[in-house]
Amino acid sequence: MAPFDSFVSFERDTPVLRLNHGKIPGVKWVLWPVLTWRVVAPVPKERKLNLFQRAVLGLARAGVTRFVEIADRLLIAPDLAGLVVLELQNMALVEHDGRPTARGLKMLDDIEEDPPDEARVGHVLSDPFSGKLWPRFLTGDLPVADVELNEDGWPVLLSGTAGDPWTDRTFSILPTNRDTISLARPSARDVLRAARRHRRQRDFDELDDERDVPRLRRVSFVDDRPEPYLLALRVRRHESGDWMVDDPFGHGESVDLRARLEERLDTHNGLRPWLSPLVGSEGSEPTLGHLQSEAIWKVEERLTLAIRQHGDVRERLVAMQRALLEAELHDAPLDKWDDVLVKAQRAVERFLRLLLAPYRDAEPPAFTRLARSDKRFNQSFLDSIAVDLGFHSPLPKTLSSVRRGKVQYAENSGSGSLRPLLVLSLLCADRDESHPFRTTASAHPDLLHRLDGLATARDRAAHDGAQTWPKKVQEHVDTAFATVGSLLLPR
Repeated sequence: MAPFDSFVSFERDTPVLRLNHGKIPGVKWVLWPVLTWRVVAPVPKERKLNLFQRAVLGLARAGVTRFVEIADRLLIAPDLAGLVVLELQNMALVEHDGRPTARGLKMLDDIEEDPPDEARVGHVLSDPFSGKLWPRFLTGDLPVADVELNEDGWPVLLSGTAGDPWTDRTFSILPTNRDTISLARPSARDVLRAARRHRRQRDFDELDDERDVPRLRRVSFVDDRPEPYLLALRVRRHESGDWMVDDPFGHGESVDLRARLEERLDTHNGLRPWLSPLVGSEGSEPTLGHLQSEAIWKVEERLTLAIRQHGDVRERLVAMQRALLEAELHDAPLDKWDDVLVKAQRAVERFLRLLLAPYRDAEPPAFTRLARSDKRFNQSFLDSIAVDLGFHSPLPKTLSSVRRGKVQYAENSGSGSLRPLLVLSLLCADRDESHPFRTTASAHPDLLHRLDGLATARDRAAHDGAQTWPKKVQEHVDTAFATVGSLLLPR
């Protein structure tokens, strides 16, 4: 491994490699850094004659033309010897009496004089972040793209003809000073493995591609120092509504490249907004698959990819966001907004249960700190906890008046509805200095009031007007995101 500024660097004007072409509206181009290593490999020349044909032609030049004698010399059956002679006659390399033609004699001389192998120059690619060698081998010159720099100095891809020019704007992934670039020189064995994997995939996919992948057997030279390039990746919308990355070498969808881009969505400023139009439902009637993909995108946009480590909570937030997208459709019935609230509350409840899991076996149980029938005591007690944690006080009566029995049920069963779970969370936070509630109040001191409002909203949904209800639902959705973002995800 070597520091970023040792030996190589990637800049806005770094040359661009482009293997995918075509005028395709709606796609997005991302330029990904790659290191190219020049390789020289001896490639066996294609034999014009097989082993038997060459041996029989050599015997013919020596005057051995009878089938039986040829078979005896080569230790093969006479019928096989006759078949080989017939093949040579059809190739105009021997006469009908078995003597070699002038063309046959010249071919023997060429075979004996030609070197057995020819040197082929090619390139292998490695990922500068991981050092991983791509399972690809590029022969000949590198396909450097025609580009121009836009007003901000970023490359724009140029293609088409003079009468029909076409430009594609790009987004560049450039390593930063925080990145460490791997300059590990690939071994000959690595190069051979990459070429073999490329050949196997080409044979499997049956591509109509002019780029040749030689059948390498050994490697004689690999550059000591790589050359930096930016590789143009074509990103487009999948028919499911999700986004995908095309393999630059024509092998369909590249799951690996999609994963590499995905790792940069929340660390490379501007990448997620750049790709966002590919996931949105604008421009066509969205299907449920489109809405699901867009919901996943929006949840991860708000909470980053870190939410993936909490699968159950993420699943419920995606369901909430998808319901919101459905409710926003022009022909959606008004009661779709109520469905958003149901799913928002379920997402927060699932989150609170996850948060409370470590406290279920605490002694004495947290609910025992509440009075059995003294409502005023409980209200005052919970208000004092809220003040100590930094939340707004007094708490809504609907929250501070939750019956002890409901809190007990939530603690014993690990389930329960939103308000009992909130009260139980306050009781646990009062006893644990490391509870997340103690750090979230500074960012959202009104969070308990907002969550109580979410619990109330479902009960009075039918009483709100059609003009104000969508805006209120969006506020409750924001509350669900704020709850998870401030309490569950690392800062």
